[in-house]
Amino acid sequence: MVSREQFRKIALYCDEYSCKDRDELDLKSSKDEHYESCLNCIHYNEKGLCDLDLVDKVLSSLSMEQDLKS
Repeated sequence: MVSREQFRKIALYCDEYSCKDRDELDLKSSKDEHYESCLNCIHYNEKGLCDLDLVDKVLSSLSMEQDLKS
């Protein structure tokens, strides 16, 4: 399971991230809607999955980058 913080990091590093319509986001009340996040991406579907299947790829890339810094 991916945490909200991880969703935010993924959005920062994902080349395909594209924010949903701002008007749609303004209708929601959650504070998370104001951050770049997979949850706000046009590729994130109602099933809770990335249509482009990039979540695991970006997380793996971030993990490898972190390992190199260690």
